[in-house]
Amino acid sequence: MRKILTLIYVLIFSNLNSQIASMEAYVIQDGKDGDYRKIESFVAPLKAMAIKEGKLLRWAVMKRKSGGDLSSIDNTKEMANYLVFNVYKDQSQMDSDDWNDYRGYASKVYKGKMSKSSISKMFNMAEGNQVKKSVRQYLMKGIYQTPSYRPQVGDVINIDPMEALNEDYENFELEYFMPRWEKVVDEGGLRMWGLTKVISSNDNAYKNLTHFVFKNPTGAPIRFGTNSFIDSKLQEMGTKSRKMFNGATMEIILSLIHI
Repeated sequence: MRKILTLIYVLIFSNLNSQIASMEAYVIQDGKDGDYRKIESFVAPLKAMAIKEGKLLRWAVMKRKSGGDLSSIDNTKEMANYLVFNVYKDQSQMDSDDWNDYRGYASKVYKGKMSKSSISKMFNMAEGNQVKKSVRQYLMKGIYQTPSYRPQVGDVINIDPMEALNEDYENFELEYFMPRWEKVVDEGGLRMWGLTKVISSNDNAYKNLTHFVFKNPTGAPIRFGTNSFIDSKLQEMGTKSRKMFNGATMEIILSLIHI
């Protein structure tokens, strides 16, 4: 397992454009964080096998460090503790990734290492609610990500939830904000900037969210320079085209990709 988990880690959003990703936001039961980490460590080599068989492109787990309070949308929902991403090249590949196959993967991966009852117990933990209190699931399409980003486990990712308020929002992101963020990346303020669009979500998800923006900060100051009059007006219009909610600061703790 250590060999698998120490593969060269590449963030799920590498070559994201046009790919499909599921994002699962898990709220963990009180006192069960350690058990949840055990579940994902158990699942990791199974995901590696799915990737090897061409059922999946990438898989990653992120832990929330701070932020992510969306009570302004719905104060009955708790903040997610973890995000799990599964990335596919297209809908066909996603349809081929059947969770029912993972018990078969486990019987191969853990043969001679775990008893059948122990494997069954781990699946029960993964599928039940004794560890995971609730889940919000989003199916997303990659729109754009700055190239040449090669992250490491431990990297910090800022995730900003967005609600598009009019049909111009994506155009403002891609034609006005994106070039400015690309310049920030070139100048060393960020390693990556990316935009995804929500295609669908489960009943427990925040239904007003339409997009997510992802950033990997370097810790260096972010400078946009002085705006011209036209820039100021475009920025004002772009800001009014969406509503941004409290972002979450996440840390990559596990990630796998087919090499």
